[in-house]
Amino acid sequence: MTDRYYSAPLRFSRSFRPPGGGDELCIYTSDVSPGVLNGDHYDSEWNLGQNTHLMLSSTSATRLHPTPTVPSSVNHHFRLEQGAVLEYFPECVIPFKGSSSSLTTIFELGEQAVLAYADIWSAGRIHRGEVFQFKRYRSLTKIWQGKQLAVWDRFGLQPESDDPKSSAALLDYTHTAALWMIAPGLGAAQLESVRSTLPPDGRMLAGASLLATGGIGVRLLGMAAWELQEQCIQIWNSLRPDLLGKPNLTFRK
Repeated sequence: MTDRYYSAPLRFSRSFRPPGGGDELCIYTSDVSPGVLNGDHYDSEWNLGQNTHLMLSSTSATRLHPTPTVPSSVNHHFRLEQGAVLEYFPECVIPFKGSSSSLTTIFELGEQAVLAYADIWSAGRIHRGEVFQFKRYRSLTKIWQGKQLAVWDRFGLQPESDDPKSSAALLDYTHTAALWMIAPGLGAAQLESVRSTLPPDGRMLAGASLLATGGIGVRLLGMAAWELQEQCIQIWNSLRPDLLGKPNLTFRK
C-alpha cells in the first residue's frame, strides 16, 4: 500500500498477507461509530495499481440508522488498472427502522482486470422484528470495463408504498445477494461450474447468467445474511483456483 487516508468514524486495517503466504494484500474496513447516522454521507475511493491484488472486507455490517430529518448515503468508487484483481466481500447492509438511505458502488476496470464483488442486503434487524420498517432504500452498482458499461444494477424499495410481499424481486425472502464476477476467460463452461454450486431451491433461491461483456452475474434470495455470504464465497471459490491460480478465498473474522 503506497498511500492511505481516512477520517473518523471510518478506518481500515493495515494491509497484511493472507494465510498461506500469497502475494495478495488483505484489508478490513470498519466504522467505529454505531453506524451511518442521520445526515451522514460516507465516501471511499480506492485505486488499485497495475497488477495489484486486494482482498477487501469489512469487520461488521453497514448499519443504516434512522434518519428523522436528513437521508444518509454510502458511496464507494474503485479504479482498477491493467491486470489488477479486487475481491470485495463486505458484510451485509442493514436498513434500520425509520431509515432513508442509499448505497452506490462504482467500479472502473482496466484491461485484464479481475473483479469479484458480493452485495448482500437485509430487510432490517430481523431478530428485533424490524422487517421492512425502513422508510426508503436505494442501491446502485455500476461496473465499467474501459468505456463499456458491463453492469448497471439498481434496487429500490419504499415499504409504505411498495408492498414487499408483492415484490417479484423478493418473493417471501428477507435477504438478497448479488455476486458479480468479471475476469478474462469467463464463459459458458465457467457458468456451468457456477450453476453446479448453486443451492437447491428451498431456504435459498439462486440463478446465474453470463454478462454481455464477459463475466457472470449471480442473484440469490435467502433468509440469513451469513448463509448468503458463505454461498457467494463458495461460488467464487469454484472459479478462483483456475482463474487466479490460488487456493480458496477465506476471510478471518
